[in-house]
Amino acid sequence: MKKRHWTGRGRHSTMSSAKRLIEWSDDVTNILKKIVIMLLLAIMLSQLALQIPVVRNWVTGVDRLEGVPF
Repeated sequence: MKKRHWTGRGRHSTMSSAKRLIEWSDDVTNILKKIVIMLLLAIMLSQLALQIPVVRNWVTGVDRLEGVPF
């Protein structure tokens, strides 16, 4: 992420407030996209980990309560 020098609302501001808002919203959008991708990867990895019997027994106790073992 690029660092930007944000100027105040004074007369010497070279960027319009609309352009600053667009750049700020683009930065926030990129951060939110990264968060969503990371959460989806975490869900996929956790579901894959539950396919391993040792991990499943360590994480959940439901299998031993069921009548037929998985």
